Amino acid sequence: MSDQLIVAGFHRSGTSATAQLLHRAGLFLGDELLEALPSNPYGHFEDNEVVTLHHQILADNDMTWLVDEPFVPVVDERRWQQMRQLVECRNTEHRLWGFKDPRACLFLALWKYLLPNAKVLLVYRHFSGSTYSLARRHSALLFSGTISGFLHRRFWEEPDLALRMWLTYNKALLAFARANPDDTLAVSMNMIRDGFPLVWAIERRWNLGLEDVSVGEVFNPAASVERPRRQPVGDRRLIEEVERAWQDLEELGARTERMLKEMTIAG
Repeated sequence: MSDQLIVAGFHRSGTSATAQLLHRAGLFLGDELLEALPSNPYGHFEDNEVVTLHHQILADNDMTWLVDEPFVPVVDERRWQQMRQLVECRNTEHRLWGFKDPRACLFLALWKYLLPNAKVLLVYRHFSGSTYSLARRHSALLFSGTISGFLHRRFWEEPDLALRMWLTYNKALLAFARANPDDTLAVSMNMIRDGFPLVWAIERRWNLGLEDVSVGEVFNPAASVERPRRQPVGDRRLIEEVERAWQDLEELGARTERMLKEMTIAG
């Protein structure tokens, strides 16, 4: 019998540090992980096979990862077979495995269909921090000229793009959490940065057999640039919806903290 734990959160929300922590705690995340980059010097801890598969499904739907509105992916038999083969291989070779990829936010229902007992750790961050960090990264990539600038330019040409993306990805997380309350656990990047005992919490909730690792061993607060919680918005119709999504995410995080307090009291 194999257990699975998926780490899902919008880009620049602390998922890499979270995955690194779980990797050290004993979660298998893949044989070929994406290399570290200047924008993520400690590593992404993303399985190249899973990331490639997500990119392929997006391309099949004539999309890139810059998804800024809800969509239902069309998955052909070839991709289903690739996903099934990956699942069968990992289940055979590992007692506990998972993966981390921000794009997983868009495909959680697909993975849950193939892995009905999988647990999902949702990691979220305030929209001002995520969008600022994302735009900052792609500004640097655009001016470095290291790769094609088409995707990078979109963040300049469409000032609300990152905010719309944040909303789309996190609304997908919220929908999944509401549909699967027993199999999801939500934590904010601030909770992790402030020392929330993440591995202990996961073990209290699901007893996956992870070894306890201190958050301080992998999380470097200096690696995440914060900004005052003010967000420039071109389309003011976004404001209410984004604020509502943020409050809903915070409620999920508060629910995590309440649940653990109750479990601790109950012994």
